[in-house]
Amino acid sequence: MPPDAAAAAPLHGDPPLTVGIVGAGRLGGALLRACADAGVPVSLRARASTGWTVESVPDILIDAGAPGGFPEVAAYCLQRGVPLLECVSHLRERHSALLDEVAAAVPVLEAANLSFGSYLQRRLAGLVAGVHHFTAPHVDVLDRHPARKAARVSATAERLATAWTDGGGRPEAELGLRRGGPEVSEHSITWTWGADEALTVHHQVTSLRSVARTALALAQRLPRHPPGLIAVDDFFHTLATSSLDDHFTREAPR
Repeated sequence: MPPDAAAAAPLHGDPPLTVGIVGAGRLGGALLRACADAGVPVSLRARASTGWTVESVPDILIDAGAPGGFPEVAAYCLQRGVPLLECVSHLRERHSALLDEVAAAVPVLEAANLSFGSYLQRRLAGLVAGVHHFTAPHVDVLDRHPARKAARVSATAERLATAWTDGGGRPEAELGLRRGGPEVSEHSITWTWGADEALTVHHQVTSLRSVARTALALAQRLPRHPPGLIAVDDFFHTLATSSLDDHFTREAPR
């Protein structure tokens, strides 16, 4: 079952979740709409243009801002003990140590991509990597975003290529990017064996609505987890193989 099918309603009679949202971009807007649809109170808003507006300390902070704003996000989570759902791409390139510091104090879910389909695509890349063939393939990863996206390979494309090599695949994938076309993004990985055979695994996102719903479904469960840094693929793997509720019942501190 895709994670956006899980409601953001309280679990087992828990009080309603309150969230804080950092960022005024497209994901931040989609999160606000998802909260309104699900009846989830937003008690904190932070935007580069207007600063932080805090009605009360939220149960969880969702960071959909920019890498440059992370020190302020980290300081807030550390001071208030607020769990963090971190959605900013390429954050580790600038703030790796600070991210680890926050995770030592509160649960942090690192989720540069919240798409369940993208997770499945990475799992398939690892599966292909573990299957031997008489001929080594040529491997291509294509990253397509609208024209306004920065002209650099996305974190999603990099993670897809890494899933192939981490699974033992060789040679390394060649990364390509294209800017233009419709919302939101497309990523594909193609294996070509000689001139006669090829396999492509393609994934497309046309709206951030499902991504925002997934964020709320995961955010509802994150405060029940002990401090530590959690990869979103670990959440998705648990979802794909068992019940998230059962998982967090087992993992919650006694």
